[in-house]
Amino acid sequence: MKPTILKTALILAAAAAFIAGCVPRKSAEGVVRVAAFSTDPNIIKIFNDAYREIEKRHPGLKIQADTIPYNSYQDKLLTLFAANSAPDLVSVEVNAIFGDLYRKGMFEDLTPYVEKEKMDLKQYYPTVLKRFSPGGRLFALPTDTAPGGLIYYNKKVFQEAGVPLPDGKWSWPEPFMSICKKLTKRDANGKITRWAFTDAYGINVENFMYSNGGSYMNSEDNPTKLALSTPEVMEAYNFRWDMSYVSHVAPTRSELEGVTSGAGVGGEGMFMSGMAAMMCSGIWHVPRFQLVEGLDYDVTVFPAGPTGQQGWGTGGSGIAMVSKCRNKELAWVVMKEMAGPELSARLAATGLMQPALIAVANSDAFLKAPPPGRKVLLTMPDHAHYMPFMEGWDELLKSQIQPATDRIWYGKQKPDDVLPELVNRINAKYFPDKK
Repeated sequence: MKPTILKTALILAAAAAFIAGCVPRKSAEGVVRVAAFSTDPNIIKIFNDAYREIEKRHPGLKIQADTIPYNSYQDKLLTLFAANSAPDLVSVEVNAIFGDLYRKGMFEDLTPYVEKEKMDLKQYYPTVLKRFSPGGRLFALPTDTAPGGLIYYNKKVFQEAGVPLPDGKWSWPEPFMSICKKLTKRDANGKITRWAFTDAYGINVENFMYSNGGSYMNSEDNPTKLALSTPEVMEAYNFRWDMSYVSHVAPTRSELEGVTSGAGVGGEGMFMSGMAAMMCSGIWHVPRFQLVEGLDYDVTVFPAGPTGQQGWGTGGSGIAMVSKCRNKELAWVVMKEMAGPELSARLAATGLMQPALIAVANSDAFLKAPPPGRKVLLTMPDHAHYMPFMEGWDELLKSQIQPATDRIWYGKQKPDDVLPELVNRINAKYFPDKK
């Protein structure tokens, strides 16, 4: 299991981030403060250039921006909010950050602004729009989406193994397992020299779970019970466990952590160095992969589940207005510009992100970036799943669920020995009176 969607959403959220100020607030006419957690110099330059252009289009406007490190981002914003020193606008990752800050009452309801301007919300992917609209009210303008069900594949390895290049019309357990067995390579002593499949970060079972109709909780929007022991989830976990510990077509958790190649570490390093034929993650790896000499790769969608269902975890980001914003009308002007098609196209052209604006995602700005197969991303948001929208989910995941499932991925126990007990214990302790 990957450590929340942070790994997929971090870069994508950063790509849509706004460079933020975090000094004590002073009321200043015409100043809009914007908070974010991006440290990528290329992204920072794109945003700084955009800020200056926005200021020119709106004489008297001044955008004040800086960064807050991601690990302290949420706590810092809450501290500033309590001290009436919060920025006017904040970049929000679509899972943990948005949900937690929303429940703290930090965000302005944008619905009246949208209705006043008759803004067409159908221009956004509906899944990310819904996520930012708890209770049917909009609290953030989507900027990007980040489906994690993208399969990177090494074309040369497929050709060497005599396996047809994937066209996305595949499923697990078959023909996916048979393909993986053909792609796995061993030396004369039987030692694996190339795995068929790896995840970018640790071992991720989410996409198998979602594509089999399973989920972490009994509902993503209104969760009341942990659901990690349903037949659908158990089948997904057992198949993924089999890949690493029975069929050996994917590395174990320990094998992943032991990779330190010249290309990188973990699953990403395996794929870049040719130690893995396929890697599952999101589009944000492309700029890094483009720098690897001789890496001939493309992308396709994660296999459908046993019944033909598609599903994968996702991240993404948006821009929200702080409810204590002092100049809301002016902040709304900046929001529209920052979440608009012009800046979205510039960010899409970096190859790092998939725009939340459907028209921009369908434009050359996004589709002409490498690799050629990225067009499969256009319909992937339709099958995307977010983390459960509930108070304390991130803490429950990190303190209870991940330590238990780590025993599975380190090979100490099988899913059948862990998940039923985990579900019973969690539901009895945290959700005893809920159905």
